[in-house]
Amino acid sequence: MTHAHASSFVIGVGGHQQLGDDATVRFLTEHFSQILAHAQQAAQADGRVPCLRSAVARGADRLFLELAFQSGLPVEVVIPCQGYEQLFQGEERAAYELWLSRARQIHQLSGSPCSDEAYLAAGEWIVETSDLLVLAWNGLPAAGKGGTADMASYARFLGKAWIHLNTRRHHVTWYPAGPSHQQAAPRREQAQRVRVVYQGPIFVVKQYELLLSSGRTVTRDVVERPESVLVLPVGQQGTILLIEERDLAVDAWQLRLPGGRITASSFQELEQHAQQELREETGYRAGRLEKLLSCYSHPGYVSHRVHLFVASDLEWDPLELEEGEEIRVRTMTLAEALAATSQDDRCDPEAALALWLYAGKGVLASHDHPGEQSAMGHQRPRGELPPEG
Repeated sequence: MTHAHASSFVIGVGGHQQLGDDATVRFLTEHFSQILAHAQQAAQADGRVPCLRSAVARGADRLFLELAFQSGLPVEVVIPCQGYEQLFQGEERAAYELWLSRARQIHQLSGSPCSDEAYLAAGEWIVETSDLLVLAWNGLPAAGKGGTADMASYARFLGKAWIHLNTRRHHVTWYPAGPSHQQAAPRREQAQRVRVVYQGPIFVVKQYELLLSSGRTVTRDVVERPESVLVLPVGQQGTILLIEERDLAVDAWQLRLPGGRITASSFQELEQHAQQELREETGYRAGRLEKLLSCYSHPGYVSHRVHLFVASDLEWDPLELEEGEEIRVRTMTLAEALAATSQDDRCDPEAALALWLYAGKGVLASHDHPGEQSAMGHQRPRGELPPEG
C-alpha cells in the first residue's frame, strides 16, 4: 500500500454508480466544481496541494475524476482488490485504464479477489486517509455491504469532515470535523474509582467513576451476575417445552427456558449444569445437548454471560425443584412458541432469542437437505428461500 504525499490535501470521493437523470448530473457538476475551487484555495493557503482520491467506479467517481482533471488537480486511484479491472468491459474498461495512466499514485489495497468485504474496506480506507470526503449519495441505507451509505456512517464514526451531495433531493449538507466516536465509550480500565454499592446473594452492583478522553468524569452503575445456562428442550415430533414462571421483578407470568446461574470452568461442567437445571425444572434428562450460542445479556449495564443449549432425546428423570419455585411446563409446537414471542410481555427475551435461532437453523437445514421438514414444520422444494420480511 502506498501513502499520500506529506504536502497533499486529500479529497476522497464516493457515490452511486447510477446517477439518474441529467438534472442530477448537472447538480453534481455544479456543486462539486464549487467544492474543488474552495478546497484548492484552502489547501494552497496552508501550503498544501489538493488531490483527488477515488476507486474509479462508474457514475459519480468518474464524474468527479473528470472535473478534478479539468481543474488541474492530481488524482490517486484506489484499487480495492485483485481483478478489479475485470468488472469493466468495453468503453468502461478503456476509461478505467485511462485513469490509471493519468493517476499520480495507485493504491492497491488487497491482493484478494473482489468481494463486498473488499469494497467496504476500500471505502473505509478512503474515509480514513482523506482530509475532506465528498459523497454523491441519495441519503438512503445501503442496498448491500460496502455502499456509499457505509462510507457516510464511517465518516460520522471517525468525526471526519465531509460533504453530502444528495442525489435524490438535490441539496448540499456540510458536516464539519468533530470528535471521533472510535474508542469513545467508557472502559473499565479508565476507572478512577470503583466501589461496591450493593452486595447480594445473587448479584453485585458496582459504581465506576470513569475518565473520558475529553477529560470529563462520568459515573456508571454496573450489575455483575454469575454466568447462566439456559436450555431449550425439544420433545417428540419437534415440540418445544417451555416453563411458565411468575417473575417477581415485574409480577407477571412469563414463558422461559429452564436454567440457572453456574460456576462452570469447562465445557463438560457447563453441560452438567445444563442437565441439572433441565431435570429440576422440566423433569426430563437430555440424551443430547447441543450448544446454540453464548451471549451477553443487557451488556450496557449488566455484566452477565448466558450460554444457550438445545436439549433433545428427552427422557423422564426428574430432580427435586428448589424451594420457592413455582413452575409449570408448557408443551407447544415451534410455531406456537414463536407466536408467543410476539405477544406483549409473554415471553422472556432470552427464550425468544433461543427460539428464533433454533428456528433459523431448521430453515437452513431444510435447504441443505431438500425434502426434509424445516423447524417450522413445513416442506420446501429445493432452491426456494423463505420470504423476506
